Amino acid sequence: MANEIRIPKLGMSAQEVTLTEWMFGDGEAVSTGDVIYTVETDKTTVEVQAQASGTIHPTGDEGAVYKVGDLVGTIA
Repeated sequence: MANEIRIPKLGMSAQEVTLTEWMFGDGEAVSTGDVIYTVETDKTTVEVQAQASGTIHPTGDEGAVYKVGDLVGTIA
C-alpha cells in the first residue's frame, strides 16, 4: 500500500504553502527521514521529511500553491 505525501500543517495561521522544490524525482528510492521536498509560507521555508521508505512518486508541481492536507505524492 502506498503512503500518501500530504502538505503538513506548519503553524496556527498558515493555511496555504508554495511547494518550492522536490529533492527526488519520480521513481527514485527514499528512506524514512530523507528531506523529500521544501515548502514556503509567508514567513519561512520548511523541509519536509519522508515518513516511509520506498519509491517516491511526486504529483505536486514545484511553484504551485497547496492547502494544508493536499495530496502531493506517494511513496510505495
